[in-house]
Amino acid sequence: MAVPGVTHHPLRSRYEVVIAGGGIQGIALAYELALMGVRDIAVVEARWPGAGGTGRNGEMIRSAFASEEWARLFDFSLRRWGELSAELDFNTLFTTAGYVVVATTADEVAMLRDQLPVHDRLGVRSEWLDAADLQELLPAAAPDLLTGGVLQPHAGFAHHDATLWAYARAASRRGVEIHAQAPVEAVDVADGRVRGVIVRGQRISTPVVVNATGAFAREVAAMAGVELPTQRYLLEMIVTESLKPFLRPAVASLALMSYCHQTSRGEFVGGTEFKAANAYDDVVVTLEALRDIASKFVQLFPRIAGACLIRHWSGLVDKSPDLSPVLGPSPDVEGFFLDAGWTYGFMGAPGSARLLARWIVDGQPDPVIAPFGFERFASGKLISEAATVVPTEEAVEETQRDRA
Repeated sequence: MAVPGVTHHPLRSRYEVVIAGGGIQGIALAYELALMGVRDIAVVEARWPGAGGTGRNGEMIRSAFASEEWARLFDFSLRRWGELSAELDFNTLFTTAGYVVVATTADEVAMLRDQLPVHDRLGVRSEWLDAADLQELLPAAAPDLLTGGVLQPHAGFAHHDATLWAYARAASRRGVEIHAQAPVEAVDVADGRVRGVIVRGQRISTPVVVNATGAFAREVAAMAGVELPTQRYLLEMIVTESLKPFLRPAVASLALMSYCHQTSRGEFVGGTEFKAANAYDDVVVTLEALRDIASKFVQLFPRIAGACLIRHWSGLVDKSPDLSPVLGPSPDVEGFFLDAGWTYGFMGAPGSARLLARWIVDGQPDPVIAPFGFERFASGKLISEAATVVPTEEAVEETQRDRA
């Protein structure tokens, strides 16, 4: 199915803003910029809209994180999720089925409990569940893995394709041009500022370029002379055949490094991660990951043993040193903005798009987005977020020592 809003007209020679990357980050940002009165916006996508991480993620949405920075940003985004279907006049299939992060060990319990005062202080709605509460909420789960957890009853999941289509159609209605099969081949920089881009051999003049190219953001940044300190790694996920409903909320298990949900049609959707980031640099599926996914989810939900897989896929993530997104202007190239380094880019897109659009238009960051700026790498003010289900730099280094 063609993505709504994609233009078949040729690129023009000049735009007010060019956004490189036609995933949810780039198209949502274009929509927000158009809402703020920016005209002549082009989104240029190397393949087709949603071909990257947008069409390959697990669709789960929450804001109950450990750090103030993440909790503020993702709670702003969660509130936006609740408005999107009505605002965009297209059903994103956002389902407030809840999202629970489950702890198994004493250290995990302590870490999750430490989040609760942060949530209370910031107005993030969450609640603590003990083992008995979790067994009532997740009756199909193995009791020995349910020591405690943090539940967000109003969080949940949405459909990645429906959300992208909603944004694309709404952006197109406001004059945004979305171009497929249009890779950025070069970024024209002169006298310390952006002058334009080269797309399919054509020079396009523009004073603002936004790098929202997901796993390939490092290469596009390099075209502008910007060194983006990110690394690509591979994630893999599965979908099973439709099963009798047994799981209402989305679930993340810290001990198993897994995350999953069951759709309204009964499919079980989920992915797991290794202790160290999977260093594949291409979209491939591996038997090693499939075994890891199957063994962990059968351990968590024994009843799905023997279920048939209908799909197994992979996607690439561009991970920053502190696992946090890199948002805002480059300090070295005027007019070159970053929307990169995302590990939870789908859930964060509605909030980050609005805040980054304001930054581009007004020239000043909102306090919610300011901590995610590029300058934190030079200042050393990295963001410490403990409640992610992704490999940390420390885990990678530990695994490398073990292998040596």
